Amino acid sequence: MRRRSAALLLSGALAVGVLVIPSIQRHESSGDARILGVSVNGDNPVVLGPTGSSPITFSITAEDDSGIASVDGVGLWGPNISVLPGGPTHCVAKTATISVCTGSSSVDITKKQIFDDMAGQWYVQATVHAHDGDALTKQKAGSFSIKKEGQLTEYGAPHTAPKGALIGIGGQLKKPDWDSGAWVPNPGQKVSVQFCAKDCVKPTVVAETTTDANGTIAVTVRTTVTGDYTLVYAGTYWAEGVQSMSPQVTVQ
Repeated sequence: MRRRSAALLLSGALAVGVLVIPSIQRHESSGDARILGVSVNGDNPVVLGPTGSSPITFSITAEDDSGIASVDGVGLWGPNISVLPGGPTHCVAKTATISVCTGSSSVDITKKQIFDDMAGQWYVQATVHAHDGDALTKQKAGSFSIKKEGQLTEYGAPHTAPKGALIGIGGQLKKPDWDSGAWVPNPGQKVSVQFCAKDCVKPTVVAETTTDANGTIAVTVRTTVTGDYTLVYAGTYWAEGVQSMSPQVTVQ
């Protein structure tokens, strides 16, 4: 299914004049044109839930001693033969030699443009054309992340407890499944319990655990003073970091 969907994406990219075939794309360059930098989504990850779509903006800064005529052939590609067309770009000269070229793309889960195994690091492919005929094609002109959204719920902490008592804190971590369009458990992930007393500047990690097969968390901590307990998941290269609500436990 993945390979078939990737082939359809490639067909769609070709239909709009964008060639993105990471494994076999020819790298042609001549002269001294170069890419100075690439920014995607304002240098923030693209984060997706179980359904829906997201716009993806990008900017490519390029330089040549004769000035930049255009940037084309822009495409976004990632894990497991994942491809998104980059769309046309609009270039604005910042100096006589440097231009910033911007464009946009999008990703839609409901249109089967991305599947569950395609989260992680993605790349931008682009070709720069200079006024003097110099050209440069880079398969990895820049990189960015498409990540899964997260849900982290917390339950079980009492409203009040004696000082020095052991209290139980539970929760569940979920991730979106892009194949089914549903929230599913996120097992095997490290989660910390962070405590913040009233007016604290920085929370303290008081416990750490790993989610079980159902994505659930169960830890015990010992009370000291009144404060808030928060479950925190730092995230990974394919999942965004997320934290739970912070219930207060009043120590009597």
